[in-house]
Amino acid sequence: MHRRTFIGSCVLSTVAATVAKSQPKPSGGGKRAISALISARRLETQVKIDQLRMAYHSDAIRVEPGTLKPSVGRAEIVENIRKSAQERRLLYFYYRQPQVLEIGNTALVVSNYEAGYDDGGKTVEDTGKVTNVVLLGPNQPLITQEVIVPNIYAGGYGALGTALSSPRFGMFPLRALGPNPVEAVNAGGGENDVLYQQVRKINNGWLSGNTNDVLKYANRSGVFLVGDYSPYYITGDDDLKQHFADFYRTSRVNSVRALDPIVRIWGNVAAVAFIFDLDYTINDKTRRSPGRGLYTFVRRGAPNLPWGMAACAASHLVLRNIGDPYPLER
Repeated sequence: MHRRTFIGSCVLSTVAATVAKSQPKPSGGGKRAISALISARRLETQVKIDQLRMAYHSDAIRVEPGTLKPSVGRAEIVENIRKSAQERRLLYFYYRQPQVLEIGNTALVVSNYEAGYDDGGKTVEDTGKVTNVVLLGPNQPLITQEVIVPNIYAGGYGALGTALSSPRFGMFPLRALGPNPVEAVNAGGGENDVLYQQVRKINNGWLSGNTNDVLKYANRSGVFLVGDYSPYYITGDDDLKQHFADFYRTSRVNSVRALDPIVRIWGNVAAVAFIFDLDYTINDKTRRSPGRGLYTFVRRGAPNLPWGMAACAASHLVLRNIGDPYPLER
């Protein structure tokens, strides 16, 4: 994963999921969850909006580069997909190397992806990572969480390394934070605040330079790290420790502030989405990089640490056509 990362970081109607040989093939609930994701992507390529609406939970949350803020709720998610399809229609979406963590009747699916879009009559390709939470239960599986994190360097390349398409992503605009960004101190009370305070502790853990200060809040069976400067997701304590050892040799995190937190709880799984304001130094140069993060938690039941972080996703990238939401007055 690139050192600048914060925290970490269907040919038409045909979709595929592949699994690396070194990973166990999902079965049971995991297989059902991946099948539900594939079916939803198929409906998206066909722009079958009414059917697609039924694939999402009424209280779902979606973070993707086409909007600056998360889409919250089934209606908003599907409406944003519909609007996006008018300018940038999904042609195919392949789930690669998916890994599944099952928690009761809920599945967390983390995967690499390859996707193609019709952008104004021109086919463009993206790669990246995606995290999903799928509620299984006795009836149709429902998607409750979707975080799409594209790779900053995506698309096709010629024989000499020449990019075949122009860059489609820009950085999250600094002015989107507003004139005087102030870190949120709570997220609405109750269990929401319990989860959000854990997010703040994790963010503060990045400042120490000691990965164990973050991993102590992780899910006991492991945590996934997803960022936009890495071609693949990272999983497992050893790989995470190596990644941050590389980062901290030349860099440090000066501060991380979380803004506008949104908490969603689905039984024993929860998500906290937020805008982050990151200040860091790399090779003696200090930078400020805002973006969007979403931490996925699973319930642990321990009195002092009731939730463990199972996935940590962060992205600085937005579609270039979003522009500056606070343009300067002329």
